[in-house]
Amino acid sequence: MIKKLFYLAFIALGVTMAVPSLRADLNGFVKPYVDDMKARYVPRQLRSMADQLDARLRRAEGLPASDNFSGWLRRSFSGKETDPWDNFYYIRATNRDYYVGSMGPDGEPGTADDITEPPRPLTGEASDPDRAGR
Repeated sequence: MIKKLFYLAFIALGVTMAVPSLRADLNGFVKPYVDDMKARYVPRQLRSMADQLDARLRRAEGLPASDNFSGWLRRSFSGKETDPWDNFYYIRATNRDYYVGSMGPDGEPGTADDITEPPRPLTGEASDPDRAGR
C-alpha cells in the first residue's frame, strides 16, 4: 500500500513538473519553505566568516576592502563565497567594529530580510563572552 502511494506521489510530482502552470504553482507554494531553510543556514556561514576575519585582525592583517570582499571570500574563506540565493556576502566596517551579512532572499541590501552577524570589534577579540576561546 505504501509503495503504491509513493508511486502515485512520484507520478503526480512528475506531471506537476511537466506542466508549466502547475510547476509555477508548486514553486510559489514551496518557495517560502525553501527560503526559510536557506535562512537557517546563513548565520552559521556568517559566524564562520567573522571568526576567520577575527583571526586575520589578530594577526594585524586588517580587513579586506569591502569592494574586494568577494575576492577574499574566493581566495581565503573556507566556505562558499555566495549565499544560498547566489548573492555575494558583504562586509561593512566603521571606525570601531565591522559586520558581515547576506542580502537575503530579495537580493537587495538594507532591507528587512537581510541576515547579518552582530557587529564585532576591529580588535579581532570576541565581544561576546560565550564566544571567547572558540
